[in-house]
Amino acid sequence: MARRRCGPVRVLALAALLAAACTPGDASDPTPALGPVAIADQEDAVCGMLVRDQSAPRSQVIHRDGERSFLCSIGDLLVYLDVPSPHGVPSKVWVEAMEPGEDPGASHTGPHSWIPAEDGVYVVGIERHGIMGPPVLVYRSREAARRVTQGTSARILDIEELKTWWQRRSEGPPASNEATGFSGSDAPPTRRHGH
Repeated sequence: MARRRCGPVRVLALAALLAAACTPGDASDPTPALGPVAIADQEDAVCGMLVRDQSAPRSQVIHRDGERSFLCSIGDLLVYLDVPSPHGVPSKVWVEAMEPGEDPGASHTGPHSWIPAEDGVYVVGIERHGIMGPPVLVYRSREAARRVTQGTSARILDIEELKTWWQRRSEGPPASNEATGFSGSDAPPTRRHGH
């Protein structure tokens, strides 16, 4: 009885099939890719604007089911996170970090590096032209944020302080700004949404 030998073509085909079945990100992998992706033609999940045409910092949210939502501003991110999603709780939130040398008052639509939202240092109270809603800037470090806010009434916040600021802002101004600790251009406006 003659024995059949597996030829090299069959061995390579079997190896390729096994490799394809084991590569990360295949259809049977329940874990979505959690890293940030470049902004292309995505629309803002809140306002519908083209995200790439808006000034940084922008954001993206990745849900447990793999759904990825893009937002053209930190204000829209806060609105988005405030509403329950049919995709469940976010697995990861990314924000673009402003570069320390960039003019905080100017528009910057080019690509920026992404950092986890919880690592961002947020600045509120800086005037920006051509930005809808309250401007919120994001930096990698408190030192970079301090340089931007020097000589202004702007405030530096971490992500939890930013969420509190946003909630107070959404509720409308109190009778006195002293009650909230906000002053000047940092006082919460009366409008509900960032746009």
